[in-house]
Amino acid sequence: MRTVPLPETATIAQIAERAEVESTDIIVELLSRNVLATINAAIDRDTARAVLAKLGVDVTDEETDAPAAAAEVEEAAPADDEAPTGDPRPPVVTVMGHVDHGKTTLLDAIRQTQVAAGEHGGITQSIGAYQVTTDEGAITFIDTPGHEAFTAMRARGAGVTDIVVVVVAADDGVMPQTVEAIGHARAAGVPMIMAVNKIDLPTANPERAYQQLTEHEVVVEAYGGDVVAVPLSAEQGDGIDELLEYINLTAQLEELRAPADGPAVATVIETRLDRSQGPIASAIVTSGTLSVGDQVRVGNVEGRVRALFDHNGERLKQAGPSTPVQVVGLESTPTAGDQLRVAKRSKRRRAERSAAQRGGGEQAIRLSLEQLAAQMTAGQLHQLSVVVKASTDGAAAAVVKSLADVGEARTRAVVIYEGVGTITESDVNLAAAAEGIVVGFDVRIDPAARAEADRQGVDVRVYFTIYELIDEVDAALRGMLEPEEFEVVDGRLEIRGEFRSERTLQIVGGMVLTGRIYRGADVRILRRGEVIGQGRIGTVRRFADPVEEVREGFDCGLGVQTTTNIELADIIEVFHTETRQP
Repeated sequence: MRTVPLPETATIAQIAERAEVESTDIIVELLSRNVLATINAAIDRDTARAVLAKLGVDVTDEETDAPAAAAEVEEAAPADDEAPTGDPRPPVVTVMGHVDHGKTTLLDAIRQTQVAAGEHGGITQSIGAYQVTTDEGAITFIDTPGHEAFTAMRARGAGVTDIVVVVVAADDGVMPQTVEAIGHARAAGVPMIMAVNKIDLPTANPERAYQQLTEHEVVVEAYGGDVVAVPLSAEQGDGIDELLEYINLTAQLEELRAPADGPAVATVIETRLDRSQGPIASAIVTSGTLSVGDQVRVGNVEGRVRALFDHNGERLKQAGPSTPVQVVGLESTPTAGDQLRVAKRSKRRRAERSAAQRGGGEQAIRLSLEQLAAQMTAGQLHQLSVVVKASTDGAAAAVVKSLADVGEARTRAVVIYEGVGTITESDVNLAAAAEGIVVGFDVRIDPAARAEADRQGVDVRVYFTIYELIDEVDAALRGMLEPEEFEVVDGRLEIRGEFRSERTLQIVGGMVLTGRIYRGADVRILRRGEVIGQGRIGTVRRFADPVEEVREGFDCGLGVQTTTNIELADIIEVFHTETRQP
């Protein structure tokens, strides 16, 4: 049996790497112990010891030496509160706006590429960073998706930007996501430029858009404010040069600077898993110079830069401040929004231990039988376990956030694992152990995984639009609810005649007030609004003829099977029950 040292607490990802086992195997073993955990959840050493014993790995205690660990990893990052110094740098611009207002088309016009044509459902499927060259210098653009499901991704984009360009369609005006984008810009404390798009359309009304903006305390220069508004047509290419000029002017006023010398600090914008090159992080250098061969760390992920690529796929030897790069050489996919830092010396185990001691991972949710019973009794809780795989880290995070919003008080979706890349056999096995499903967003299914899913009866579905994914999961959650019985009142009759009374049968007559009265129906007998008894209609007659039913507004005679004494002016209420999904 192999032996590995572990600290007092560590995330499942860290334990799996130390023990050289699959993280999904650890999660499956935890599920068998009624412990619901994600790959980033932290568990204690005793729990890890019990789980790894089942996987053929022995655990020993690792001594803690946090100061020494800190000394061994020397990060070259400046303090966050230091004032920017160094040489002038290009501005980093984030373009935001409501879906279908032309944000991606605008970037497409600026870059003179055809990104917009390859998208599904009008949503940008992954975040990218691009740099363009103007007469005044370079400008770096961050492309963030425009659907509300990607709010968290937009917030990450605003966190590294210098200027926000908010796209507003001149025909639609201000929409909910326009207001959302304005809020992100304000939260980031950066200047805004309003790009009023689609002015070439016959229905365009820029003045109305300007007036709507004032309702959200955004006053453009034409109305005496200090916010620049540039009318343009991304489709026709009109106004693009003016927009770039205003971006450069705003950047000059902001006096953007960053040191170009020394080890780099960068912000990860997006991550993905490439089949040939492994984990790739899209990042923007914020200070220093990132070079091929640098030893780097992003959160708990380490690596050595094997290659750098620009947004056109061209190889770079190094990248300075405000430069967007694709970083190849990380050992696993980091989290979007994390800082990439160059380290002079690194010992992975102590770095991991320090991260675990800082409590970086969320604690696993322990579900005892008592807790489950209490939840079932209190709210009749139903739970759909979901394994999420997406093409990028940001897309996975967006899917997880969206799934948290579906369902209702009695049903919910619980993401037990989220990852990047192709759906594999491990994903299927994990879903099978949790009696759940696998959903993929813009990814493919490994043939072996498909065969395993068929063998185990696991539902695996791949989507290319967030709308379809959420709608189907929501439908699945509603289908999990137990059918409920609903009572339907079919008709009401007022008693206007009493003809014969027996022990269990009464012959009466009356007028149908509402609905219909029919043979074989269950009835309630009401007197002055109170239920005094129940029964069943045995016969229905119109004059002397037996009939199946009588409708509203007609007289009829009834043979009611009941032990209740029916009197004049009583109401006979006909009803039935239906079983349906709530």
